Amino acid sequence: MADLIRRPKIGLALGGGGARGLAHIGVLEVFEREGVPIDIMAGTSMGGIITALYACGYSPERMQEIALELGDIRNLLRFLELAPPERGIIRTDRIRAYLAELIGKDRCIEDLTLPIALTCVDLYSKKTVYLTKGNLVEACMATSAVPGLFPPVPFNGYLLVDGGVLDNVPAKALRLLGAEYLIAVDVNHLLSEKHSQWSDLPKEATIRKFLPAFALDFYQAEIIMISTLTNLNLKEAKTNLVIRPAIPSDVNIFFGFTHALDTIQHGVHAAEQVIGKIKTETRPKLRFFG
Repeated sequence: MADLIRRPKIGLALGGGGARGLAHIGVLEVFEREGVPIDIMAGTSMGGIITALYACGYSPERMQEIALELGDIRNLLRFLELAPPERGIIRTDRIRAYLAELIGKDRCIEDLTLPIALTCVDLYSKKTVYLTKGNLVEACMATSAVPGLFPPVPFNGYLLVDGGVLDNVPAKALRLLGAEYLIAVDVNHLLSEKHSQWSDLPKEATIRKFLPAFALDFYQAEIIMISTLTNLNLKEAKTNLVIRPAIPSDVNIFFGFTHALDTIQHGVHAAEQVIGKIKTETRPKLRFFG
């Protein structure tokens, strides 16, 4: 005799990476098209914002429209308001107001129908914090508060910055929320597909035109640290599958929103390569007994 064992609860962790995180939209597009259910989500920084939008009911198609709107340099510049360099060089009032328009200024994480966690780091305790309740707009601001660029966000007794400092692809949060099959999307992995150093990039590359050499060195060192921590965290969480879209090096935390459509397509291609494996490993199975 046999009975049918239910499929495992599927968790999806979306990592941070600035404009590189737009690739998550492409991954979600493929999952929806192929009927892969998502039971739990977690995200950091740009991955956290996309997690929040998806949990609020935004389709990948609508998120792509928003990304293309922001990809227009005129729309993007309206969010940039330089601040005195105290706790961050960019004011966040306009970004916060825009997020409130998208998801509602009073919406709370615990009210969402899809369980999610947004990853931050608390400057007081120096530990990772997974936000699973509280105001969603403030949680989005906290998970994307890149130190030096944006000021830390006070939140429920914490002082929070971008979760990528300690856990850029929060598969651990999925496990804590009860996920059984963990899929992680790492868009900020070591940029080794073409260039091992920023000095190897062509001179016309956007990042080389606008950032001095010392800033590029600092950014590359940060990528190395984040990638190393990410690999350790994914291994500790016993992640079942890691998707790493092949996004060009010129799309990064500083630049690349003008390449939104291409970046999303890199997410589509990466997800299409593994969709068969996901379906095979998560489909309900027959258990024989007697």
